[in-house]
Amino acid sequence: MKRIIHIYVCLTAFILLASCMVSAEQDSTARKGELRPLPTYPFIRYEENMLQFPGGHAQFDTLYQKLDTLLQTRKGHISILHIGGSHVQAGYMSHRLRTDFATLADSVMTERGLLFPLRILRTNVPQNYRISYSGHWESTRCIKPDGRDSMGIAGAAVSTQDNGASLSITLNLHDSVPFYFDRLRLLGYASDTTACPYAMHHGQKLLAHRDTAAGGYVINFPEACTQADLFFRIPAGGRFTLTGILPENGRDGITYHAAGINGADVPAWLRCTRLPQELSLIAPDLAIFGIGINDANVPPERFDPEKFKANYRRLITLFKAANPHCALLFITNNDCLLNLGRRYGKRTNPNTARVAKAMKELAKEYGGAVWDQYTVMGGSRSSALWRGKGLMRSDRIHFTAEGYRLVADLLYNAIITDYLHAEKK
Repeated sequence: MKRIIHIYVCLTAFILLASCMVSAEQDSTARKGELRPLPTYPFIRYEENMLQFPGGHAQFDTLYQKLDTLLQTRKGHISILHIGGSHVQAGYMSHRLRTDFATLADSVMTERGLLFPLRILRTNVPQNYRISYSGHWESTRCIKPDGRDSMGIAGAAVSTQDNGASLSITLNLHDSVPFYFDRLRLLGYASDTTACPYAMHHGQKLLAHRDTAAGGYVINFPEACTQADLFFRIPAGGRFTLTGILPENGRDGITYHAAGINGADVPAWLRCTRLPQELSLIAPDLAIFGIGINDANVPPERFDPEKFKANYRRLITLFKAANPHCALLFITNNDCLLNLGRRYGKRTNPNTARVAKAMKELAKEYGGAVWDQYTVMGGSRSSALWRGKGLMRSDRIHFTAEGYRLVADLLYNAIITDYLHAEKK
């Protein structure tokens, strides 16, 4: 009898221990997050690689709680929008962040996020997807609006009157994270209600339907796809304008949208009259603001920090209208050169530190976070050291592909370190 009781006690203890181990494993899954390995450079201030919260942590507590739920239950959706200028348009930094976030859990990164046919603008394009085109297209971008086409979340618009125009979309070029869609949302508008985009899929014509509630047009596909061929039925004298493409699949998870236009400053994004409507469509839970390098690319006497902050306040208002709980993350400018012309030549941009100060004041005002890229990379004149290691281009404004990936990993580590630290509070 004693032996039976002893076995029972041992079995009960084993079950309780196993239960505790499962519970601990679930808890660790809820906040799984591994930092990205970083190369060692003497000029990078790794000890400064953190998020700063001059106005409190409440916004990010809400974001982290939502992320906890997603990682633990695989239910829910988190929308991230990274918006900026050439640093974002290049696609190296934003896509590295996208793949970094994918390491939080298996299949947690579900939808690819915003696409745009930048080739029509005859400019540089991200290397992780391709949109080729045929037919006659016209384009405009927020840095040089022509008044013909309204722009939205992509900061640009392309339009056509050509019935022979087409777009061909291909995802997952050289990609370690596979993305697919079974629905394409075409952001934009037409001058005639009879204009209609459509897709050809295995010989089948898939007509778009107008989404009057959310805006734009939607094409449903009968299966998961990574490629699509789009065409446009346009009546005589009509015009179709495209402001962005969202490949969707309706799965719970994280979507990382990136919107960047070379040369864009804060006023440029405020010119995008369709931005409020399209922001509401994606309702970002986290806004990563990488805008400021072009605002500061002026002689010191022409940079007005108060005007800079006033413009940012207008932009923040649009994001908060789309999602009142949107967490705000400001990326300060990198150390860079300022070209003052033949008389004064190039010099370290003194506006960089002023932008960082303004962003910290905005973060305090709105309860946001700041990642002080300027300090982390080494402070004043550190761009020369990055250039010497092949991490920056000769203009000492833009990074190389390797440099952008390093910047992305540093930022990701700062976010995840804060996320893991928040658990202990």
